[in-house]
Amino acid sequence: MLDVELERLTAHLDRLGRPVVAWMLPGVDMDHVSSVLGEPVPDSVASWFRWCNGIASVEGQLQDDVNAIPGYNPLSIEEGARMMASYSGDPVLGDHWVPLLGSAGGDLYAAVWTPGEEAAVVGVLIGEPTEVEFSTIEQMVTFFNHCFDSGAFSVDGDGRLAMSPDQYDEIYARIVG
Repeated sequence: MLDVELERLTAHLDRLGRPVVAWMLPGVDMDHVSSVLGEPVPDSVASWFRWCNGIASVEGQLQDDVNAIPGYNPLSIEEGARMMASYSGDPVLGDHWVPLLGSAGGDLYAAVWTPGEEAAVVGVLIGEPTEVEFSTIEQMVTFFNHCFDSGAFSVDGDGRLAMSPDQYDEIYARIVG
C-alpha cells in the first residue's frame, strides 16, 4: 500500500537524521490537488501530495538537506504545476501529468496518467529522452525503500545523501525488471 511505503520512506530519512523530515510541509487533500491541476487525479497522485506538499525554505538550507532521495526533493503541487509549462510538448508526459520530485538541475520524477487509470512514473532528465521508470508511484517508493534498506542510498562521510550506482541498478533490475 502506497501510504505504508511513504511512511517507510519518511522513517528511513528520519533514521538517517536527514533535515528534510523537519521541513516537509503538511500534505493536502485530493480536492486541492485536483483544483490546482484542473482535473481529477489518480488516487496515488493524491496520496503522494497528502504525504508531503513540498519542503519549507529555510535560510542556510543546502540542496542536499532537502533531498528525500539522492539528488531529488519532494515538490509541492503548486511548484509542480508551475513547472509543467517548461516541459510542454514532451510526448511521453502527454496532457495528464505532474512532477513529484525535482532536482536542482531541472530533472524530474513525474506522475503521468490516462484519465481513469493509475499513474506511472517517468524520469525526465534534461538532454535525455523521457522514459517510463516505474509502473506506479507505489513501485517507485517501494524501490526507494529497498535502496535505503540495502544501503544503495546512504549518508556518505561528508554527511550527504549518496547512492551506490551498482547497487541501485541491481535493485532496479530485481524490483522493476
